[in-house]
Amino acid sequence: MNTTSKPHEISTAIRPSQPSETITDTIDSVKNTVGDAIDRGQAVVSQGAAAAGDMAKSASHQVTTFASELEAMTKRNPLGILAGAVMAGVLIGFLARGRAA
Repeated sequence: MNTTSKPHEISTAIRPSQPSETITDTIDSVKNTVGDAIDRGQAVVSQGAAAAGDMAKSASHQVTTFASELEAMTKRNPLGILAGAVMAGVLIGFLARGRAA
């Protein structure tokens, strides 16, 4: 059995020729990784902005549709709308008086 120990040598195929190449490679790798993360973040923000824009358009359309329907209902039955408004006012008055007392 061989009991002599000799220092472990790193193969020149694995070891870079200059330490500055390792640093440069590491810096490039970090730049690429950070750049990819920034690109992914920008894509997520863009998707979120597009989704928010779509929701805003949908809400605007629904409000416009509701206003149009309310206008048409008022033209069809003006006395019914007036009676409903009076009832809503009385209800609000009772609720406000109940809180004040």
